[in-house]
Parts: sequence; C-alpha cells; structure tokens
Amino acid sequence: MATGRSTIPLHRLEETTDEGFQLERIPSEHDLTKEAIVLGTHRDDHYIFTLIEKGKIQGMVDFQQFSRKGNSLFFILPGQVHRYKYGSKEIAGWFLAMDAGLIPDEFRTVLEDPLLSIRPISPEAHCMEQMGRCLGLAFDLDRQPASSYSKRAVYSLLTTFVAMVTNIYAQRRDIPIGKRSRPQVITRDFRALLTREYKQLKSPGDYAAALHLSLSYLNEAVKEATGLTVTHWIQQEIMLEAKRLLYHSSCSIKEVAYELGYEDPTYFSRLFKKTVGKTPGDFREQYRK
Repeated sequence: MATGRSTIPLHRLEETTDEGFQLERIPSEHDLTKEAIVLGTHRDDHYIFTLIEKGKIQGMVDFQQFSRKGNSLFFILPGQVHRYKYGSKEIAGWFLAMDAGLIPDEFRTVLEDPLLSIRPISPEAHCMEQMGRCLGLAFDLDRQPASSYSKRAVYSLLTTFVAMVTNIYAQRRDIPIGKRSRPQVITRDFRALLTREYKQLKSPGDYAAALHLSLSYLNEAVKEATGLTVTHWIQQEIMLEAKRLLYHSSCSIKEVAYELGYEDPTYFSRLFKKTVGKTPGDFREQYRK
C-alpha cells in the first residue's frame, strides 16, 4: 500500500539537465549549483562526486557523519539519503552529478561493492591534481560551442575522472577492477537486486530464485564474501530505509510499514525492534531530540 504522505525528497538529474551530467566549480556563481550542493536532507537518482581542493565540508550520509578539510574526495550512490554543506567560506573544488547509465559497469562493480568503504578519503597530492585537471578541461570544453566532437570529449573526460576515482577506491580494498571471485560476483548481484527489490522480496529464498541459484549456494557465497548472511543483509537494507523514513519524513509508523511492503504494522514494529534494538517510536524520538 502506498502512502499519500510526502517522504524523503528525490532529486532527479533529468530535472536539471538532459545531458546526463552536471559539472560545476565550487564555489559557483550559479544558484542552481548552490542549491544542489548546499541542500536539505534528500536522495538522488544519480551519482554525486565531490572533489574538495581547499576548505572544509561536512555532512551526513545514511546516519554516518563526516567532516573533511582540504584535499578530499567522496561520492554518494543513487538512493543514499544525505545532506551536506560547506564548513568554511574559503572552499574550492568540483561538484559532479552523473547519471549511473554513463558510468561503465566495471566501474560501478567497484563503486557499489558491499565490501567497499565509501567514506570521504584524502588522495595523494598528485592524484588530486590529475583529477582536478581532468574536470577542469571537461568544464572548459563543455562551455565552448557545442559539437558532436566536443561533447564526446567531455564525456570521455568525465569517464576518465570516474576511472581515477574507481582506481583509488579499488586500491583501498586491494580488489583489482574486473577480477572478482565467484562469491564476490554473486554478492554484488545479490546486493544490486536487494537495493532494487527490497520492498517486494523479503526472504532469502526469493533472492535465490531471482538469481537462479540454490538458497544454500547463495548463502554460502554471501557469507564468504562479507562474513554475514543473506538474511542479515535483507534486514539491514529494509531497516536502513525504515530509519530514513522515520527520521527524515513525517510518515506515521503505520505508513512506514506500508511503504516498505508490510501489510501488518505490528509485525514490522516487532521486526524493527528485534533488528535495531528499539521500537520505531523510540528510534524516532531519540534521533529527533
């Protein structure tokens, strides 16, 4: 059952541009970019990459607080609930919003890897310089008279930037791009399906069937890759969305249950308390103080 109550705002890239990306300097003279960067709690249907060369930035991504000063790189996945803002007036860097369809699958395999920590990091100086030059050239080319060749050059440069970001994060987990074990590939596919279908598919057997695997093999693969069971990941995905709705929206607990595909709000509340350790009402009260 869907609710009529407004939940967490979803920002769609197509409402801003029809090119599949938005690239801006930080700070920017464009009000639209300021709204995109310094914004209230929301989620996006696209990737966000932020390269901070000078100054401080802080915020929260899915209940994880962060604060970085100078030479910082971070990205936000589609669907993650976040808010962030400048932490200082003297700030410089780059903001890139990019449609997931423009990012090669082998890069997304790394960036969306459940084993990967995507917290902000501080790359080495030469990496920061290379990424900044790449985005600077794309920025300049994008503002020249458009042609099929210049646009192709811009897209190539943005792909190159994402490739550099992917390489930096892949090295942090020591997992070469494109070289995944069978359990890691299965886990990636399971997590991707879970992200899309957690409102409809609730049991490990549902996911095993959708992936054309036996339940025992799916459990074995996910446990080997992550150390945790399929049931754990299903519950964590559902409860993360429940926390988002309880904290960031005005939906009642009953409406949250319906939004997540539970026709029995009492069962949802029991599951939430068992998984999170407190009732939905207690969680909302605690985090809204």
